Amino acid sequence: MKTNKVIFVPISAQPEIFDNLVPPVASSKTVPNWYKDLCSFGGDSKNLKDLKPSNDRSSDGSNVSTKLCMPFLDAMTCGYMYVLEDDLNIQLDNDGIPEIFWEKNLMIMDKRINVDIAIPQDCHPIPFGIKMHWYYQTPPGYSLLFTHPLNRPDLPFYVSSGIIDCDIWGLPVFLPFFLKKGFEGIIKQGTPLIQMIPIKREPWELVIDKDEKTIDKHVVREEKRRSHITAHYKKTTWQKKYY
Repeated sequence: MKTNKVIFVPISAQPEIFDNLVPPVASSKTVPNWYKDLCSFGGDSKNLKDLKPSNDRSSDGSNVSTKLCMPFLDAMTCGYMYVLEDDLNIQLDNDGIPEIFWEKNLMIMDKRINVDIAIPQDCHPIPFGIKMHWYYQTPPGYSLLFTHPLNRPDLPFYVSSGIIDCDIWGLPVFLPFFLKKGFEGIIKQGTPLIQMIPIKREPWELVIDKDEKTIDKHVVREEKRRSHITAHYKKTTWQKKYY
C-alpha cells in the first residue's frame, strides 16, 4: 500500500521558538472522553443482550448508540489536528466582551479588523484569528481541507473552513476563530483547533441516474442491512483509514 505523507515544518528551529511549539497530531489522538465513554446499546449498556430492535430498518436504527456508527468516528478521526499551543485563559469584561490571555511568548491569537462573514448565532461577533506556526506540504495533486474539528460542537469556539492547495502553497493560515457566548475559563493546551483533511484534486461530475436496475440494486443493498443484528456497515463495508 502506497503511503502518502503530509509534512509539517516549524516556522523556526531556534530553541526559543521551537521549544514552545506543539506539533500537529493525527486526529485519532484527540478523540474526546465523551465519545470514549459512550456505551453501545440502550444508552447505558455495552451488552448486546440489552439491544431492543424496534425499527423497520432493523438494528441500524434501533437501540444502538453513536459508538457503533463508523462514519461518525471516521469523520472525527480523519486527517490531522492543529492543536492549541498554550492554555488560553478566557475572561469576560464588565460588558461581557471576551478577553484572551496566554503565557508563552507566541502570538497564538490575533484580532481581525472587521467581520465580513456569517457568524454562528451562539458566538461573540468578535473576529479573533488563529496564528498558525507550521508550514505544511502534501504530495502533488493533494490539498488540505482546514475546518472546525468534525463532530465537536462541544468545543467552546467555532473555526471557519478553507481549502489550501498546499502542494504549491503551504504557508501558515489565519483562520477566523469565534468564541461561544457565555464561556469563561481555560481552553487547555492540546485542544484540537483545526482539523486538516487531505483531499485529492481531480475532476468530478454530478450524475442523476433514474434507471430502474440501478435503483433495484440499491434497494437490495439496503434490505441486506437486516442480515446483521448490529453494525452491518462495519462488518460488510467499512474500510480502515490510515493517517
